[in-house]
Amino acid sequence: MAANMSAAILAAGVTLSPGHAAGVAGSRSGGFALHDDAFVDRWVAASRERCSLCNMQVPLDAVQGWHREPASGNIRHDSGRFFSVMGVHVRHRVRHHQLEWDQPIIEQPEIGILGILAKYIDGTLHFCLQAKEEPGNVGGVQLSPTVQATYSNYTRAHGGGRPLFIERFIEPDPARRLFARLQTEDGGRFLYKSNRNMIIVAGDEVPVELPEGFIWLTLRQIATLIRRDNLVNACTRSILACLVSDGSAGGTVSTAGREGLRDTLQWLDDCRAVTHMLTRRIGLHDLTEWRLDEKGYFSHVSGAFFRIVGLTVSSQTREVGSWGQPIIENPAPGIIGLLLREGPDGTELLMQAKAEAGNRTTVQLAPTAQFTQGNYEGNQKLEKPFLFGEFSAPGRFPLVHESRQAEEGARFYREYNLHRILRLPEGVELALPPDYRWLTMQQVLVLVHLGEQVNSCARSIISCLL
Repeated sequence: MAANMSAAILAAGVTLSPGHAAGVAGSRSGGFALHDDAFVDRWVAASRERCSLCNMQVPLDAVQGWHREPASGNIRHDSGRFFSVMGVHVRHRVRHHQLEWDQPIIEQPEIGILGILAKYIDGTLHFCLQAKEEPGNVGGVQLSPTVQATYSNYTRAHGGGRPLFIERFIEPDPARRLFARLQTEDGGRFLYKSNRNMIIVAGDEVPVELPEGFIWLTLRQIATLIRRDNLVNACTRSILACLVSDGSAGGTVSTAGREGLRDTLQWLDDCRAVTHMLTRRIGLHDLTEWRLDEKGYFSHVSGAFFRIVGLTVSSQTREVGSWGQPIIENPAPGIIGLLLREGPDGTELLMQAKAEAGNRTTVQLAPTAQFTQGNYEGNQKLEKPFLFGEFSAPGRFPLVHESRQAEEGARFYREYNLHRILRLPEGVELALPPDYRWLTMQQVLVLVHLGEQVNSCARSIISCLL
């Protein structure tokens, strides 16, 4: 009884307050919209037509302002700021299985701000998104948060302008915070990287009229736009995962939430306890199966996984007009999949406890499927993930949703993942591996609101359920 009471208090304390929950529900279901849907479509099309960003791939040694360290081969900015690309050696042991590998990884030891400004307009909660160019964006312009800035950016290490609205997200009034949590980035390619995901509700001090490139949208409108391919960017999706409906009335904690949350937290901790991952920093020169290829890019000898390429960039709309940088390029899209079923307390999600080398807590909650097909096909070292075939070629289970969702375009070059949501037919039972578990939507959202518990791929596909 005491354990269930503690779980109930935890769930109520970390999810949306009743007042904010009502505003979010109203924005999701309809109500007044400042702009009709036809206007939004025209605004998106015009924003993409105005895209001025140009880039060109170049050898890493030709990237202005960056260098490869002679001793280690690691790639760093001349100022010592922004981020660096280094090597890691990883030894991963779980239960009776051990795997060992090395790889390049991005290190950026600073916390950025991913912030969305919200505002009640004629009684309906609206969210301010930005039509933003990034060098790696699919389609040039995507709908980004109001503010998407690293510490180096908003402290003007690049010498450019200060991001608009940044002051709203630095030490905001607690009464204005709808959501503010640290969330991890891609643990397979970032080393211990987190950003603060924030939604701040503005008052009359923020006018309805916005600068060019920004727009107020309701949650219903954003949910519609997420269903389009490569339009709503990864940072926006990461933040908005916290606003998905858990099916409860007014933020109340369901029976399943009270009884199951404690067991879910214990299961996650048990998975972490049997997962031993030693991640050791090394130089790029010390990686065994990676090299500088004939184009001057850093790639795996097999051509699989990903590669580090150089980029020169120019733009008329960014804080800095031109720059160079390294960026990650993937040879093929990945698959992020979620399996749903109907349980006694509503929709349940099949989630996995997944270990990644760049996670501080090693194991985080991940979607049912998270893989790139080409990394496993013909690879004798790697065992195919659970339900690999079902998500690679849907057919066994009914398809609920499919879209292409782009990765974050500042670090990943024209990369997207297929997002597939399937439904388990009634009466079908699955024998689950020990690191998979059915969770209610409310349990998943509690973990999202705790911060740094649900990985970036899971948050991305959960946002497709808005």
